[in-house]
Amino acid sequence: MKKIAALIILLLAVVTISAQDIEGTWSGALETPQGQLRINFNITKTDAGYTTTMDSPDQGALGLAVDETTFKESELSIKASAYNLEYVGKLVDKTSINGTLNQHGQSLELNLKLKEE
Repeated sequence: MKKIAALIILLLAVVTISAQDIEGTWSGALETPQGQLRINFNITKTDAGYTTTMDSPDQGALGLAVDETTFKESELSIKASAYNLEYVGKLVDKTSINGTLNQHGQSLELNLKLKEE
């Protein structure tokens, strides 16, 4: 009986995470040789899926256009061809995404936290 209860709890947790809405502002910092560089992804849910703008507050860049945002099976993918940038991350829980930002052939760890409004 305990095994069945544990299995049900595990299944509910998986369904909850996979059904998670990722709408909001997700923030993290890249560790670069020049120091930390903060990055924000502002994700909005639409009828067609998701749209995103990107901010780099330390560089004074806000509302940068993103080409594509997908979220499937707890994996977030964001592409911005104008900046040769791609972010891929996995939803850890409802407020955390762990991933990697790839730009110009370099890969840097970028873990994100959901900003509370």
